Amino acid sequence: MNRIRLALHRLFRRPATTKPMRLYTRRVPDGVYLDLEEYFTHVVTAIADDEDALALLMEIIDDRSVSREHNGWEPEKLLMEHLALKVGYEVPVRGEALARLAKRLEAAVPKPVVIPAQRREGGAAV
Repeated sequence: MNRIRLALHRLFRRPATTKPMRLYTRRVPDGVYLDLEEYFTHVVTAIADDEDALALLMEIIDDRSVSREHNGWEPEKLLMEHLALKVGYEVPVRGEALARLAKRLEAAVPKPVVIPAQRREGGAAV
């Protein structure tokens, strides 16, 4: 059901950014969801197409299976940094796309709730 809602959302909403990667926003009552599926697809295909990146991922998987008892030893941290450098970890947003994204994020900020002043004894609220 969630995939159907996401597909409908993409049909009727224009992306906040279109170049170099599409970035969609979806408002929820307390904020906004950023849809980074195109970036996620880029990362997965970059890992699948690069033998070195795939080897790094497999090494991370092996190290995580060894370090199940958490004693502060996280051998995969450095490997994760190497993998992030290899496939990229930033989505550039520039120019007009940045202005559109800023407007959408600003529109999604929840409005503050105004509580009327407390009534004085015997008086009406002002």
